Amino acid sequence: MLPAYDSRIFTMIYSRMSIISVILCGYFAEGSNDVSNTTCSFACRCSDDDEVFCYKVGLRSLPSDLPASSMLLNLAGNIIRILPYNTFRDVPALQILWLNQNNLTFLYPGAFIALGNLKELNLSWNPRLTYLHAHTFRGLFSLISLDLSHCNIFDIHPLVFSHVSALEFLDLGSNKMQYIPQALRKLHNLTRLSLENNCIRAVGKNSFKFQLGLEDLNLRRNRIWGIQVEAFSQLNKLSVLNLGHNSISHLPNQLFRGLGQLRIMYLQANKIDQVNCSFNSLVQLKKLHLNNNRITQITHNAFSSLKQLQFLQLNKNNLTSLPSYLFSRMPKLKGVFLSYNPWSCDCSLAWIANWMVNYEGTIRGLNCVFALSYRTTSEVFTHNGVVCIQDDMAEEDTCLESLIDSAPELTVYLYFFTIPLGLSHFIFCVSLL
Repeated sequence: MLPAYDSRIFTMIYSRMSIISVILCGYFAEGSNDVSNTTCSFACRCSDDDEVFCYKVGLRSLPSDLPASSMLLNLAGNIIRILPYNTFRDVPALQILWLNQNNLTFLYPGAFIALGNLKELNLSWNPRLTYLHAHTFRGLFSLISLDLSHCNIFDIHPLVFSHVSALEFLDLGSNKMQYIPQALRKLHNLTRLSLENNCIRAVGKNSFKFQLGLEDLNLRRNRIWGIQVEAFSQLNKLSVLNLGHNSISHLPNQLFRGLGQLRIMYLQANKIDQVNCSFNSLVQLKKLHLNNNRITQITHNAFSSLKQLQFLQLNKNNLTSLPSYLFSRMPKLKGVFLSYNPWSCDCSLAWIANWMVNYEGTIRGLNCVFALSYRTTSEVFTHNGVVCIQDDMAEEDTCLESLIDSAPELTVYLYFFTIPLGLSHFIFCVSLL
């Protein structure tokens, strides 16, 4: 016969089991919700931060089962050819979209129309992409960064950027454009613009008239031979200007007027043969690259306004001499690079012996030897014993129309030593490559 149990015990046990079952049901229900929220496309990999990676998985079109909460979508390295209208309607929360290194040939007008939250769009390295329709970027009113580099774009509709007025960074480098696109006039908020490695031949006075906030402008490796005087006059926030590796031969004196905040100027590998007063308005300039040009002459006051200049590149030009005390008006100068020029090493360069005595920076590439007299600072001797009488400061030249450029570098070490010569003593300044 079974022992008799108090009914209260059974009641207590039953109530505890009910509580446990409720807890377990809630746990599994919560777990099932987590799984549904992180469901990922079979071809992709998803993270807990709403990031979806479908990199190099052979996709020909957008997967249909992407999480609706996706914030970042990486579709790079696939073989997607066409983006139909409203392609991304199932992922409206996207903020970052990478479509680089695909096989894109055409972007239907309104392909991105559902992506009102998108901040960054990368379409680079799509070599079959040659043209942009007026409404290609319709709906992208929050877009900040757009990369269209390394495609084969040769034409852009004038209204294509009217839908992305908030854009701050635009890369159109390594395309086939022969002129600066008129479509840029719609982009008033740009701070960085790259048109590097295209086929642009000229820069007009209105080319950047509406980009008043530009801070970095890259026109490197084009075929630019002509720049109108007022081309940069409105860019008073510009900090970096890259005009290197073009065909520029003449820089008018007022060409860079208005660039009062410019810090770095690249003009290397052009065809400049003279430097006149083109840089007088660049009062904040710190680095000037004029290497690999054809410079034979520099005006005496060419750099007189560059009080903040720290580095000057004049390597690989055709310079045989420099105006007296050319560098003395640049008190913050830290490095002067003069290698691979056919220096004459005669009295026209003797002033450098005096200037080097107090200069604390680096000079590279001037392989001349001068002797400086102890008795007077105005007598300098060349390595052949020729006495050079130096004026304290030559008179300033007038500003003539001329050109500019700079060059690479070769290390120069300076040694000072004295030797007795009868009643006089001399200090020798020797620069060695």
